[in-house]
Amino acid sequence: MTNIVIIGGGTSGLITAALMENYWQDKVNITLYYDSNNKNIAVGEGTTPSFVSGICERIGYTKQQAVKELDATLKLGINFKDWIVGEEYFHGFSQLSRHEEFDDNLASVYGFLNDCYDGGQHFSQASTLIPENVFTESEFAFHIDTEKLSDFLFKYLQDKIDIVDDKVERVYSDGNNIQGIDCRTNGYVEADLWVDASGFNAILFKELNSEWVDVSNTLPINRAIPQQIPNNSGEIPSHTIAEATKNGWIWTIPTQDRLGTGYLYSSKFTTDENACYDYNNWLLKNHGVELSTDRVISWNTGHYKDVWIGNCFAVGIAAGFTEPLEALGHHYIVFMVNSFISLNSSLKMLQYNRNRVNQANRHMWDDSINFLSMHYNTMRTDSPFWKYMTENRTEWVKTFDERCRKEFIDLFLNDDMLDFWAQDSYIQIMNGLNLFDKESIKSYVDSRDDSEDIYYKSMEQHYKFKELKDNTNMISHKKYLETVKGLSTLPYLI
Repeated sequence: MTNIVIIGGGTSGLITAALMENYWQDKVNITLYYDSNNKNIAVGEGTTPSFVSGICERIGYTKQQAVKELDATLKLGINFKDWIVGEEYFHGFSQLSRHEEFDDNLASVYGFLNDCYDGGQHFSQASTLIPENVFTESEFAFHIDTEKLSDFLFKYLQDKIDIVDDKVERVYSDGNNIQGIDCRTNGYVEADLWVDASGFNAILFKELNSEWVDVSNTLPINRAIPQQIPNNSGEIPSHTIAEATKNGWIWTIPTQDRLGTGYLYSSKFTTDENACYDYNNWLLKNHGVELSTDRVISWNTGHYKDVWIGNCFAVGIAAGFTEPLEALGHHYIVFMVNSFISLNSSLKMLQYNRNRVNQANRHMWDDSINFLSMHYNTMRTDSPFWKYMTENRTEWVKTFDERCRKEFIDLFLNDDMLDFWAQDSYIQIMNGLNLFDKESIKSYVDSRDDSEDIYYKSMEQHYKFKELKDNTNMISHKKYLETVKGLSTLPYLI
């Protein structure tokens, strides 16, 4: 039996424990150490569809049960406001994800050439509605209260692993492996496999010969001021809002009983004092409340080159962090753990497996950094922050911009740079940034030897998607949640 010790009782540690225990079961003995005096960050309330599939389904909960247990709201996408000043666009998840016959997804060609693009397979507009059949036909994510997620996972794990409230006081390492740790109460602890889920402190990984990759020049946002406010609208939106400001952007995330908001900015372009002033003005203008917190969260933007060194695997914030645009925090955790489990399923800790895990995670970081950078491809120069973002685009963003303007995105699944999200995600974002040209798209399609077939399929798919969307019964998000909340507690399915 393999002894696994996880350091950290935040969402990274708990998700890792749940996925590893569920996969390896009696092949492992898992102990999770956490310090109850060390408060979790507890800000990230948005998720992606991979969280729903990677957590809820993997550990045996229905989606409806998870909504009730987590007091979650449903997230169908993100509404981007003022990234192009005075404009909005929507990046939705797949509304028609169960229709696999349209995997080639050519509908956007017809939509753009005929001025009727409507998101392709994806949700295309912000609202307070959800499809009546959302659980069977669509992709969606959750907006969650992070503390309730922790309670949910503690409850799930309490009879499956050992959970110890203790403080790590010393780490023993030769730079290549972790030999052991000293805990305040339990003394010396050894393990076959260590998991560092200790957050920004990375208390295990910083003792190893680990190389940090700084990406702050590409993504300079490194501060956040979070504040919860009342939701007085009478409705619950089914989306996140990301509203651009002169020095960053502000998130608005609806939970069942409030709104989570937060101002993200870069210390290179404004001070904490000025950021609080600007955020307070925004809160007063948009919600009639004043800023009531002095909490400022700071971080170094980047990641470790390798997430698995010797007998230690870093996960979540301990492995790296980028700003929470597109709510990728939980997405990263699920990917990291699943890649580790999949490539190390035998638990033999082979160097080849270690190399492959590290390679897969470097690819994830590279893709996600480019994906996030793509959102800043606005060509804005109206403040020092936006001027910097325009002048410091990554080479990939510059060349992808040119590709979109002069041709179109790859529709034929040949471009492995576009495998981080579905095609319609890239299309929606780049369309929101006004990068497509009708004549360029036509010229691009005409260059293909199967252009006639593409035109026919794109028209066929466009009208099929339109028919499916038009026939979707949309219901009140708030009323649906009230119905779920009124149900008796569902039994665990484990």
